[in-house]
Formats: sequence, structure tokens, C-alpha cells
Amino acid sequence: MNKFQIILLAVFGFFIVLGLVAFSTYKSNSSVNTNVPITIWGTINKATFDSFITKIKEDKNQDLSINYVQKDPSTIDSQLVEAIATGYSPDAVLFPQELIKRYLDKVSLISYATISQRTFMDTYVQEAEMYMTPNGIFAIPFYIDPLVMYWNRDLFGSAGIANPPTSWSEFPALASKLSKSDINANIIKSAVSFGEYKNVNNSKAILSALLIQAGTPIVSYTNNLLKSYLYSNPLNSIETPAVSVLRFYTDYSNPKKSVYSWNRSLPSSKQSFLSEDLATYFGFASESSDIANKNPNLNFDVAMIPQVVGTNNKSTFGEMYGFAFMKSSPNLTTAYNIISYLTSTDIIPEFLQLTNASPARRDIISAGVSDPTKTIFYNSVLIAHGWIDPDFSMTNNIFQTMVEDISTGKLSVIDSVQKASMQLDNLLAQ
Repeated sequence: MNKFQIILLAVFGFFIVLGLVAFSTYKSNSSVNTNVPITIWGTINKATFDSFITKIKEDKNQDLSINYVQKDPSTIDSQLVEAIATGYSPDAVLFPQELIKRYLDKVSLISYATISQRTFMDTYVQEAEMYMTPNGIFAIPFYIDPLVMYWNRDLFGSAGIANPPTSWSEFPALASKLSKSDINANIIKSAVSFGEYKNVNNSKAILSALLIQAGTPIVSYTNNLLKSYLYSNPLNSIETPAVSVLRFYTDYSNPKKSVYSWNRSLPSSKQSFLSEDLATYFGFASESSDIANKNPNLNFDVAMIPQVVGTNNKSTFGEMYGFAFMKSSPNLTTAYNIISYLTSTDIIPEFLQLTNASPARRDIISAGVSDPTKTIFYNSVLIAHGWIDPDFSMTNNIFQTMVEDISTGKLSVIDSVQKASMQLDNLLAQ
């Protein structure tokens, strides 16, 4: 064999190995390199994740050495920062999307030579593209928890309403039919829990969904820098979409409005729904089992979130989770092989059977599901969107202040949105 042939074979061998690495992400291997145990941090229930791994071991006869550590969502950020600083970080983290910006320089990005942009986009739903950066992929998507609408079938039926609303324009009429007050004008039954913040579960997610539907991306890149789009007007309408959204949302807590249905003296929206005093509850798909367990007698169903009339582009908010690999891990290759296996088409269904999670993979969604409730969840994932949140706690405060400045009359809707947009820009610039 001459020198040219040796070089040619070496080149072919390199690309074959490269192809196999990329391929392993999308199709489960019959055997995974588990010579080195890996540690994964995440916020999902440890018992659920451990059951997932045990199920794989039993069903697939696969030996996986994984130490999953459950972390509190409110403290995982600070604990991870400390772990990195002290040299004891995990090999991988099941990140919520809120931490993308904060850890962009601390994770080992997946090269587009390993997973091409085209392959990634063809494999995962649209929201997963938040993980695509100019220099590589931030994380391998695992699942998405979409925002949906739960509705009380008894309250709707008693009011003579056959079906849940599909558009926001139906809500003023629902308020007049479903909201009830006593002789002292105290709300005893409510159509929708809009207008306040603290006692509205998932208020930030609800506002995010409304803003995205209105055409406001909330945060987006301008000249490679993240900027606030809260006060932008991409539709060139009379008023900015965010102002229209906040006016619509806060009207429901204004006693002077005909749609008045909610105030800050009421219990949380979830508790009101469980007590059968709230007709519609906007929550995540993952809450379905909890709602059913806490009130087995509650006659409720689930529907996709209502949309803006006249738009062809449906959307909702989705909480996305994906596995990112820490730069500080000494076991990157093993971690990548194991996570690629866990997120493959053959294996993710093992996790979905244990939870109300919805897949981020298009092929699994296309295969369909027989459960009518999960059908709504899967369809919602296809229209799910998110935004790059610079600091979940700080932006939560910004959104809360924006709503309460309006509901208390401290600021006008326009001034409140302008203020929030400036605060968000300042936060993004840090």
C-alpha cells in the first residue's frame, strides 16, 4: 500500500467516525459507552428520573451509570455557580431555558460539524432553535412543557356554553356569563384570572404567551446584542402590541370595566380553579396530574391556549428543558454519548410514559398519541415559543411591577410598558 492510499484511508476513517458521532444523537445505539459514571443536575423529580433510568435498564438491557441530583429551581443557579468555582460541577445539567444566557460561556457547545443546523431543525420543534448559537448548540432538547388552558366543564355547561373559547375576543362575553358577584360586589365566581400578578399562577408565562401572539418577541438579537422588544411596534399599529396586551390583561382586574373578573384579594388562580370558583385556568401541561389528584371530583378538560383573531400563526409559551454539557466536566465524551442515547427516538417515550412531559422531537410528535389530553399537549408543543430570559427572578420582578403599576393606577399602560422595557434593556446589558 503506497503513501497516498494510507492517507486516503485515514481521511475516510476520520469522516466515518465523525458521521457515527453525529448519527448517535438521533438514533439510539445498541450499546453506550458507560465506562465512566456521570453526574447530572436538574430540577425535575429525582424519583421520576431514576425510574426513567431503571426502566431503560430493564426494557433495553442497558447498563447506565448516572448519578442524578435534584436541585430546587430557586437555588440551582447559585449552587451551580459555586460548584463551577470550586471545581465540583456536574458533567451535564438539565437546563430550563431561563439559564441559557447566563451559562452560555460555561457550557461546551455542540459543534455544527457534529449536529448540523439542518439536522437539528428537522429533528426538533421550532422552540428548540433557541439552543442554536452562532458557535454551536447550547443543549440537546429533552422535553417541552407548554402553556395550555384548563376549563371547568360544569361551570361552562351551567352557563349554557358548549365549548371552551378558542380566541381572546370571546372572553368579554365569557366574563359576563361566568363571573358572579355577591350583594356586596365581592367576586364569588370568575371567568378568568387576569389583571393581577401575585395571585395569578404562571402570570409571567401567560403574559409571555400574549406578547408573543401579539407579535412581540420580548427579547431578540440586534447586531449580535440582546435587546428588549417590549416597547417595539413591528406591526406599525396605532399602539405597540405590548401596550394592547397589558391593557387587555389588566382590564379584568378593573372594577370599572365590564369584564371585571379578578382582584388581588382572591386566592391563587390554581386554588380557585381547584375550588371550582374559576372557569378557566392557564397552566402548564405538567400540572394536569396535580390538578386531578388535588380534586378528583373536578370536572375539567384541557384545550389549546386561545389565539388572536385573524392571525394564521398560532403560538403559546413553552418551558423547554435540555441537557447541556459543562466545560469543566472531565467526562465530556461519555456524557455526550449517554445524553445522546437518553434523547433518542427509541428512549424518550420511556420518560414520557412516566410524566405529562411533551417531546421536543418532531418524529415522536408525528407518531401521535392515543391519550386525548396528551394530544392537546403535543399539538401545543408544535406552536410553542420562548424567549431568552437574562435573569428569571429579576425579569419576574419587572413583569410584576409592570402589571401592578397599571392595576394600582400608579402609571398609565404606556408608561408602565416603557418603564419595563428600559429595565429589561438595562438587565440585558449587564
